Amino acid sequence: MPADKARIEDLLDELARGSRTLRIFSQLGSEDFPVSNASHHVLKVVLRQQPIHAAAVACYLGIGPGAMSRHVAELEAADLLDRVNCASDARRQLLTVTESGRELVRERDRVRGERLAGLLPGWTGQRLDDAIATLGELNEAMARGVEETRSANGPAKGGAC
Repeated sequence: MPADKARIEDLLDELARGSRTLRIFSQLGSEDFPVSNASHHVLKVVLRQQPIHAAAVACYLGIGPGAMSRHVAELEAADLLDRVNCASDARRQLLTVTESGRELVRERDRVRGERLAGLLPGWTGQRLDDAIATLGELNEAMARGVEETRSANGPAKGGAC
């Protein structure tokens, strides 16, 4: 049975509200860290998938090359990210996270994780697993929709994924 229009609109409204709240929540206490919340997220993606091309990170996050370049510059300036030459293509470079970057990700995630855990005292492991699975499904569905729309409209300016 297809989802009804009113419920879909309610879901979109809650997702928008959640996006704003997550942005604010993630920035609480961020003055103690040397890079922006957005650059921290770039750093986490690189850490999970390193070594990786900057273009692949930008594609995964849905950001343009200009924004990606700014994040890389911020992370390099803070000595959290390194570029290494790609063995298979000398014209390209791969991103890797420095030890300082690893420590920053661990500490920032610890602080945010403790803050969120304190707000969810009654949540069981199963409830957390269900929330993770549901949000993952939503993210995958929306990412497919973005990709399908981009494919239908032709290559994006500034490079497509």
